[in-house]
Formats: sequence, C-alpha cells, structure tokens
Amino acid sequence: MNKNKVIEMKHTKMYVVMAALLFSTMIPSMVMAEEEAAERPFIYGVGSLVVDLDPQTAWDSASGDMISQISEGLLSYDLTDPNLALQPQLAKDFGNWSEDATEYTIELKQGVKFHDGEEMTADDVVFTFDRLNYFCSNETPTQIAELYEPLASIYPDTPLLINKTEAINDYTVKFTLNYPYVAFEPLLCFYGSVILSEKSTPAREYLITATDTLIGTGPYYQESNSDRLTVYKYFEDYYGEHIPEIKEMHWVLYDDATTQNQAFLSGDVDAVDGISLEFMSEYEGSEYHTVGDRLQSTVIVYLGMDNTVIKLNTRLAIQDAINYTYIIDEIGKGELAQMTSIVPKGIMYHDTSIEAPVQNLTAARLHILDAIAAGELTAPAGFDLDETSPDEEWAAVAIESYSYTYNTGNANREAVGELCKANLDKIGIDVAVNGKTWGEFLNDLDEGNVEIYMLGWGPDYNDPSNFINPLMSNTSSANAAHVNDSQLQTMMSDGLTETNMTKREELYHEIQQYIAYDIVPWAYLYTGNARSVRYNGAENTCRNAMGIPYFYLWTFDYSSIPKGIPGFNILALFGVAAITFSALIYKKRH
Repeated sequence: MNKNKVIEMKHTKMYVVMAALLFSTMIPSMVMAEEEAAERPFIYGVGSLVVDLDPQTAWDSASGDMISQISEGLLSYDLTDPNLALQPQLAKDFGNWSEDATEYTIELKQGVKFHDGEEMTADDVVFTFDRLNYFCSNETPTQIAELYEPLASIYPDTPLLINKTEAINDYTVKFTLNYPYVAFEPLLCFYGSVILSEKSTPAREYLITATDTLIGTGPYYQESNSDRLTVYKYFEDYYGEHIPEIKEMHWVLYDDATTQNQAFLSGDVDAVDGISLEFMSEYEGSEYHTVGDRLQSTVIVYLGMDNTVIKLNTRLAIQDAINYTYIIDEIGKGELAQMTSIVPKGIMYHDTSIEAPVQNLTAARLHILDAIAAGELTAPAGFDLDETSPDEEWAAVAIESYSYTYNTGNANREAVGELCKANLDKIGIDVAVNGKTWGEFLNDLDEGNVEIYMLGWGPDYNDPSNFINPLMSNTSSANAAHVNDSQLQTMMSDGLTETNMTKREELYHEIQQYIAYDIVPWAYLYTGNARSVRYNGAENTCRNAMGIPYFYLWTFDYSSIPKGIPGFNILALFGVAAITFSALIYKKRH
C-alpha cells in the first residue's frame, strides 16, 4: 500500500484513535417491526471505506476489511478457534513440502466459481502469484512487496520469495521458493495472497478503486462503491455449505466516532467498526446491546526513538522515565494492557517472561549519567546533579532536547507527547511537542526527520517475524527507529529459515529478550483491550484472526434492533473525549 493511504481498523491491518465531544438529544423509543426489518439490508457503520481495491497493493485496514468479504486465499484461519489454527480455504488440504522446504505442492478444491462465473483452476493461482511477483519486481514496488521479499538483504540477487508458480494439472499447484521460509503458509492467509480471476483481472495494472470491480471467490461480491457507501451482496454460486443469513450489506461511512456510535445506539446501523469508550456505559446500560469481555488485541503501540540520534543509555533513560500507569489508567481509561514484547500476546511465540517497563526516575537519571560518561550526551557547564537530586533541579538543566512528532487529530498521541514533555523534564531532557497532518507526519518519518514519535503496528498474518522483521530490519521502510544491529539481523534471518519448531520458538524468545533488554529501540507502551458490542439478536459475530470482520457466519434477528433508545442522556458527558481504539497504524506499507 501507499504510505499516504494508511487508514485503520483494528487489526490492521492501521488503527485510529479519535477524540470528539459528545452531544445528543433524547429520542422516542420504538422497536422496528419484524416485517419492516426483513426488507432492509444489514447496515455496517465504518470510519473509512476502501482505499485500494487491489489486494496486491492495498495496505490499509479499511481495504483489507473489504477484500476479505470478496476474496479468499488458499489457506485461512479458523474463525472459531482462539488459537488461530490454519485451515485449507480454496485448497483441498495443506499440501506437501519437499525435503529441503523449497517446494510446496497443494491441491485445489474443485467446483469453486469466481463472481464472474468462471471456475477457479490452477491457472488462476499461477496468474495471481505471477502478477504479484511482477509488481514486487517493478521499479517502484508498493510496500506490500516487502512481505514477499523477506530475505532480500541476504539474497539480493534473488530477493523474491517465490521463484515460480506452476500448474501441475488443472487443480494442483507447485510453488518453488528461492529459499526456505517457514512462515510461507501463514503468508498464504494474508489478503495480499488471495486468488484472483485471470479472466477479470488486469495482469500488469492495478485495479482502479473508482471504476473497477474486484472479482473473487468469497461469499459476497461488491455491487457498487461510492465515496460514502459500498454495497455487498451474497454470491449465489458460493461453494461453501453454509448459506449466510445476511444477504445484502451496506457499508456506510461516518465522519466521526460520535455520530457513528450514536447511530449504533439508536438502531440506525446494525454494527460498527469502532466502539468509543466514552459510550461504553450507554452500551452496558442498553437493553438492546450486549457488551463482550475485554480481549487483548494483537496491535502494539510504542514510543519510537531514532536510534541514530538517541543512543542506548539515553533510550534506557527515556524508557524508565515514562509514567506508564498514567497512560493505561488516564489516557486509556483503563481499557489498555501494557505492552511487554514486540510480539504481542495472541501471536505465535509471544514471550511471557518479559516484564513490562515501569517508571523509575532514579534508574532513568543513572542512565543519563552513564550517557554523559560515555560521551553520548554533553552535560552543561557546572552540572553536578546525581540520581537523588530534586525534580526541580533536574528540570532546571537542559542536557539535551528532542522533538516529539505526532499526527494531529490523534488524541492519544498528543496526550503521550505532553506526558513525555513532563516526564523527561525530570531527567534533564527538553521535549518539543509538534503536531502535523498525517501526510506530513509520514513524510517526516520517511525522510528520517523525527526523533521521538508514537506508532502502532498490527499483524498481517500470525507469525512473530511479521512484527520483528519489518520493524527492526535495516532494509525495511517501516524501521522508522533506524535500528541497525548486526546480531539482530542474523537472528531475524535464522528465525525465518529454521524449520525445527522447538528451536524456532527458542530463537524467537531470544530475539524478544534481546530487543527488550539489550537494544531497547523503543519504549513499549500498550496493546488495546478490544470490547465487542453487538445487538442482542446477533450471534456468531466473528472477526478473523487478524481482526477483520467476517459476516459470513453471523446470524441476525432484525426484529431485536431498536429505533431510538430511551434515556440516552449525553449532557452528563459534556466535554468528555470519545476515544475509539481503531487507531491509525503505521504499517510498513505506510
């Protein structure tokens, strides 16, 4: 995806934290008649509609949500399994690997039709991955290419992961890889790997969002798309045994979280892609809604630091100076979980032994003194403070100054910037907080013009390498912290090629420990605690393993949807910020 196109969702694939004042008036209550409800489509309120229609260039969560309704990959995640088990999707089974783990042969299901009426065959799979390799090899590849060139720094002459894709017969495909890659099967679950119709997809041009149609094999097809509304309908020739109850969906764009959540409370929409925390008490008190338990998300949010400017001892000092309790309890309203590792809970090989950082000003000041002794920082003339000196004396010196840059409109990032300014003042570091537009912010990241910043990252597929490699590799565009550690580079490469699963898990635990305790490229902040809210008549409200909503399994009783909830009194919440944890996520593709 293009970096300037990154919009968020959940999982994804980018998350947006918004703030808005809440206003409303009380409206009369009535329950929609069942006969009337049966006539209308399912309405989904979203904060963003599709940005890129083409799965092989899309790099934002809104586009990923759309693509996942329409298209399918050879493999997928079991939507009902909390352990994110892989399962065949368009493939008949899991296929077979060669002894050297460079050839993967897989058989396809027969009788699967695309939305254009054509049967899916091995030729479509070959077309899909040949097309993907073409775009990855283009002079100006999109950032999605990095997923399909995971060891480009080691194999510069053959950067592509997939050497070739062959049709053995009409329903059997063989992938030949340029090097062993353990995460290849999870990569096939990513929406960038969905199978495209050779007949209906241009081979050397991207689909144009405004005028083209994505043709897939999924349970829904896109009937129309505009700036404010996308319409999906059930594909009558879908090969799956389950016939979804939701036959037509209207995805309606809302410009802010307040009106979006008010529409959900009043029954104007049937589901939304982001729940504002300040509405949570209204949802919990609603006789029409059910609030789910807190579930820790797989999106990490961190305080990045330019490692070429801010050296190790200073990074350690900044990490120890941050008031994490304030972030979790005050900024996050208690709806956050503190981040402990670059690989979050819920992702394969998460290391539970890593301890979350805590604020310790004494330790932070000792690190500052170490930085001065090592020549990383220069103390001002007459500096004679130690770790026990009062806060006001540390605040009175200016050992160093840094800029914290954030994208305006993001309440959490602005608040964390002000917290950094207050906290780092107590260790002799001045912080200037600068707000910029999202485009300006991304441009500054690309140009290396940010010193301290706050970003999030969500997974594309369930493998630790999908967090570690893009964010820590010295060749990755997502490595905004400019981490360049030769030992880590070797460890990351080993993690991608190690085929012994026990050894691989041990290696990824070593990597997580090394990043957390030896490199300290960031200050770990938090992951979200996702709260699902649904109408009482909705069941099987699945999101896939990466947080993308999937309506195929939903059952929905339209007669239970309210039209105007009584007692929705917002006056008591006047001036309170509504926070939606769908935060913008700077994915490598950004």
